[in-house]
Amino acid sequence: MDSEYFDWVEDFELRVQLAKTSTPTEWRMSPIAKEKIRIHENFRHGTIEEVTGVCKATQIAGPSPGQEAIVKIKIQLSHWEDETRDLLSPEAYRETNNLSQLTDEHCSSTPAFIARAQFVQGDDGHLPGGYIVFILMERVPGRDLGCFPELTLEERDQARIAFIKALWEFRSHGFLHRDPRRENIIWDRDAQKCYIVDLEDAEDCKLKRTGIDPRLELSLWNLHGRQSQSAENHLDDDAMIPPEREEGSKIYDRDELLALLINRATQRSV
Repeated sequence: MDSEYFDWVEDFELRVQLAKTSTPTEWRMSPIAKEKIRIHENFRHGTIEEVTGVCKATQIAGPSPGQEAIVKIKIQLSHWEDETRDLLSPEAYRETNNLSQLTDEHCSSTPAFIARAQFVQGDDGHLPGGYIVFILMERVPGRDLGCFPELTLEERDQARIAFIKALWEFRSHGFLHRDPRRENIIWDRDAQKCYIVDLEDAEDCKLKRTGIDPRLELSLWNLHGRQSQSAENHLDDDAMIPPEREEGSKIYDRDELLALLINRATQRSV
């Protein structure tokens, strides 16, 4: 895609040390695939504008030549209101810290953290003296569930089961995601596995007990029907989506939760 902020990225070669081993590596960037601009707040320093681009990168020097990664590049576009120069956005910190923590805890339902590099923009940058941050993470297999309307009912049921398994693991590490939507779920159809991504909007809430309300969560993530609809709209729900539970909303047993959803899908097909 054309971008006034990332026209330099294609074929850019990034040198960075791996997070776990400090091994030097070099990665070649592909063109930017996605881009967004956000305003970020800090209660002490005010607000800044930041642009984020997402692209693929390939390791060209290091222990695993040919390895592919996903890279988020965050560029500061405006000064903090107190003109602080060396403070990253809260989202940049969260993405790095969440990826690193979940990788250290061996979470299999989020991308593994690979590396981070931070630089200062030069005089020809969009904000001289501002930051540029590269966050490298595992490129997980599959495609995001923005493709949900294209799936058959059987495939949607399979994706929902895989997602609930991923969400259960994610929650078991104490995390909540503040941006629940289809595009933040990667589904690997062959492995029947989902990954939860875009962790700049996730938070470690130190949850002590894992429990999920399947109707609520599938609705919040917009997986309750084929077409995109609000979480409150249940007119076109697929049969797997359970009704409201009189005995309580959350289920605290993973096997019970999965059995409930699978049984509803099975009864539909009989």
